Amino acid sequence: MKAEIFSIGTEILLGNILDTNSKFLSEKLQDLGIDVYKRVTVGDNFDRLYDEMNRASDKVDYIICSGGLGPTSDDITKEVAIKLSERETYLDEKSFDKLKEYFKGNDVAIETNKKQAIFPKDAIILDNEIGTAPGAIIKTNKRAKIILMPGPPEEMKKMFNEKVMKYLDSNAIIKSRIVKIALLGEWDMARRADLTSENPTVSPYITSEGGILRITAKADTIDKANEMLNQKEKELREVFGNLVYALDNESKESVLIDLLYKRKEHVSTAESVTGGMIASSIINISGASNVIEESLVVYSDRAKEKYINVKKETLDKYTAVSEQTAREMLEGLYDLTRSELCIITTGYAHTGKIFVGIKYKDRRFIKELQLSGSRNHVRRWAKNKALDYAILMMKDN
Repeated sequence: MKAEIFSIGTEILLGNILDTNSKFLSEKLQDLGIDVYKRVTVGDNFDRLYDEMNRASDKVDYIICSGGLGPTSDDITKEVAIKLSERETYLDEKSFDKLKEYFKGNDVAIETNKKQAIFPKDAIILDNEIGTAPGAIIKTNKRAKIILMPGPPEEMKKMFNEKVMKYLDSNAIIKSRIVKIALLGEWDMARRADLTSENPTVSPYITSEGGILRITAKADTIDKANEMLNQKEKELREVFGNLVYALDNESKESVLIDLLYKRKEHVSTAESVTGGMIASSIINISGASNVIEESLVVYSDRAKEKYINVKKETLDKYTAVSEQTAREMLEGLYDLTRSELCIITTGYAHTGKIFVGIKYKDRRFIKELQLSGSRNHVRRWAKNKALDYAILMMKDN
């Protein structure tokens, strides 16, 4: 089965509203084994929307729409679908009664919203439990069925999950698994992994958290799909070893917290260039209070001297962004906190020159990084790299 996803509204087309509906629908359809043929964004223009829907109606089984079901003149999605259906329309009394109840005697509002209760004959009407605009499933005289849902994400998601899914046919199960990889960029993952497999497929991506490999399997049953995913994950682990640090929704921070908690150990941080980003990202995760000991932002040279005993002579001779300063920061942090795991950062965000330091028990590690991008992009990647190195050092111990 194939589908096209339509996001309708000039605000989306102009970038005034972020289209999260298409992402949600793509993921849901993949889980159902329905191939997404295309995603289309169309403004509030009847002729353009008609042309796009008419084109798609011969190519796919489902045209899945969000937006354009409201009461105003620029809400034209249902009217386009009605034209494509070539069926007579009627006023659905149940939907109209709900509108009358919602607006409670406001005759102007009731009349203005009346068009939301008009449907072509034989349409399946989808009740909207948290908004005024019902959805519908409308047959065309071609291959496709048109599925209409409201634009507000909360309304759309509830309608899709509770009303639409039971009407969708699928001829396969498609499942994905995310394998998260420490330290490596997209090109480096791609050169190591076998990307030639057609089922399951393996695709490398870079996210805000770092590198991932997405495994996608298509099978007749959920058990067969899971078996394929398990086998491919095993192969990737053989290639990447400890660089595989998490799966799916697991984060670096949750992995680090679990390692520390199981070993009854603690982490402390002293951050200059990252300005508390490492500590903050750990604290964002439930369970952080069990493992985080102390966190310092030592942004200035004076703070490095005052709190973690970096020597003034070291700063004067080598500057704050040097291996020598990073090493003294690491030792000073350990002397202050006695945490089993200590993490430090220092660097120039505007040039991308960064030093990351990790101390775990009796092992010490200083790494110079040269990162590129905007100031905050560099800081974010420095945070990610520091957490990667900390996890890998703990796993190797």
